[in-house]
Amino acid sequence: MNERYRVLMHTIAGNAMLAFAVCAIVVPHGIMMGGANGVALCLREFIPAPLSVLAACVNCALFLLGWACMGRQFALRSLLSTLVYPLMVALFEALPVEMLFAGEDKLICTLLCAVLVGVGVGLVVRVGGSTGGMDIPPCILQKWKGIPVGRSLLFFDGLILLGQVLSRGADGVLYAVLNLALTSLIVDRTIVSGEQKVEIIVISPKYEAIRRAILHHADCGATMLEIETGLRGEKQQAILSIVYAAKYPAIRDIALRIDPKAFIVAADVKKVNGLGYTLKRNGEALPA
Repeated sequence: MNERYRVLMHTIAGNAMLAFAVCAIVVPHGIMMGGANGVALCLREFIPAPLSVLAACVNCALFLLGWACMGRQFALRSLLSTLVYPLMVALFEALPVEMLFAGEDKLICTLLCAVLVGVGVGLVVRVGGSTGGMDIPPCILQKWKGIPVGRSLLFFDGLILLGQVLSRGADGVLYAVLNLALTSLIVDRTIVSGEQKVEIIVISPKYEAIRRAILHHADCGATMLEIETGLRGEKQQAILSIVYAAKYPAIRDIALRIDPKAFIVAADVKKVNGLGYTLKRNGEALPA
């Protein structure tokens, strides 16, 4: 899929899910929430304006912050959300979506809200963009300090929640805490969803045959590591390969078919950067 088209689709879908959750669940059930919506909800207590207008004002301020701290490319991706999200909110405000969950239990609505908001924000962040709201400061912290987006998002949302408690009272605060905690977890899981990798280390005297099989038959990369066996002190090489989780059984079977006594270690890897993953191989020939 074309990268620009992918970013566009993820951004629109993510903002639509977020706007729907706010208009259909958060506002009708009085659920406190974080993000730009939480700030807008706080402001609505003092400024008699539509939620879409207040959210647009907050998003514009955060957009300028993102431009200053994250650069032009990030800001351009955030600009789409800055424009699309208020429009989505205005659209859902004009539709009777508040009736969809009118009779549902508040706990069920809170869980559904966390899923919609978490997946919505995660879809946008995983393509390098922003929903144009309070996920901009977490993205800045991720870039500068390496702090996971979901974790810092939880911190900022906690501050916004405190502001709503002070202006609206403590009723429903437990639902809000549950909503924020689940949203944080779902954001992180959505960002890495489908990208789960497995790191495999194969130790065997037949490492050369296993290396060739991994490269040519499994179409996976392989890195050779200089090692020394602990029992006999023999010099040999180990094979390191990082593959998508679905390919692990094939790599394991290849190694065991060549050497049934091969020592194989596998561990989960959340993110990989480099040739074959974030960089294309461009059809370069494999060595013999």
